[in-house]
Amino acid sequence: MAINGTEYAWEDIDIVLFGRIVVGVTEINYKVKRDRKNIYGRGKKPVAYGRSSAEYSGSIGLLQSELEAIQTSLPRGKNLTDIPPFDITVSYRYENSTVTDILRSCSFTEYEKGMKTGDTNMEIKIPIDIGDIEYNA
Repeated sequence: MAINGTEYAWEDIDIVLFGRIVVGVTEINYKVKRDRKNIYGRGKKPVAYGRSSAEYSGSIGLLQSELEAIQTSLPRGKNLTDIPPFDITVSYRYENSTVTDILRSCSFTEYEKGMKTGDTNMEIKIPIDIGDIEYNA
């Protein structure tokens, strides 16, 4: 439900990563997927259904300066894929209302840096493995 006819906007989001609000974040995406499969017995119609385990995934877009800040905080020779599992807190706020989701036991699985002619900055989209999502935490 929109608050006073206004929807949440990008300016209403706070993303906390490694204990601080990330300023150089360009996007955040996360989802849960759970398959449902019909189970058949006698006849042509399903008699029940089964559900798979929940699978969580996502991605985060960071400006190069944010990625480099994380990288320089790591020991020499380590990269983002070496970071032990961590949480990401995503809060959507508007006036006196806040909705917070916590992405639990996250890890970066890969990332790629690069630029081309005409680019004014570098944005890096990093896939995230997620162990659990606490919606409305």
